[in-house]
Parts: sequence; C-alpha cells; structure tokens
Amino acid sequence: KLLEGHVKAVGFINDEQTRSKAEADVVDRITSDTGKAIAPELVTASFDNIVFTNDPIATSLVKSAKRAASLGLPGAEALTKADVKALYDLDPLNKVLKKLGQPAIPIPA
Repeated sequence: KLLEGHVKAVGFINDEQTRSKAEADVVDRITSDTGKAIAPELVTASFDNIVFTNDPIATSLVKSAKRAASLGLPGAEALTKADVKALYDLDPLNKVLKKLGQPAIPIPA
C-alpha cells in the first residue's frame, strides 16, 4: 500500500492541473508573506527544474561514491555492481508500476 500510495502521489504531483495550481499558490503565498509580487514566469521556471519521479536514480549514488573515493574521503569507496543491486531492490516498486499500467524502472547495472 505504501508504494502504491507513493506512485499515485508522484502521478498527482506531476499532473498539469496540480502543477498549475501549485504554481499559483506559490505566487500567492510569496506575495502574501512578503508584500511583494513575484513574476509567475519565475515560479514556472523554478518548477521546471524540479523532477518528481519513482526512480531512485541509482546512477546518482554511484557517481557520488566514485567522486568521494577519487577525493580520498575517509571510508569512501566506489560501488560495485553487486553493491548497487543490493541497495536497490526494485521488484516491489516495479510490481506496483505494472499494476498501475506504468513502465518498470530498470534495475541498475
């Protein structure tokens, strides 16, 4: 139920009508809190840089671990394929995505 709720919430957040209302709410709130209007285009541009996804984006963790290891940070080491697979069990999520008619997230290599 938790994963299904999460997937549905991400879909709701990414819905155009939800986004439009959220953008308008942000403009109203900033104006109300500061007493100064903000350009709606600025809020829209900001929202364009926010991505809500069901994908845990394993590649981001792999890149961060490689960078940390290359910098010689204490305890840092690059992740192996086995490490990544152990960290990301996407089977439960992919079952929910399939049930809801959405594409599966590939298991990180």
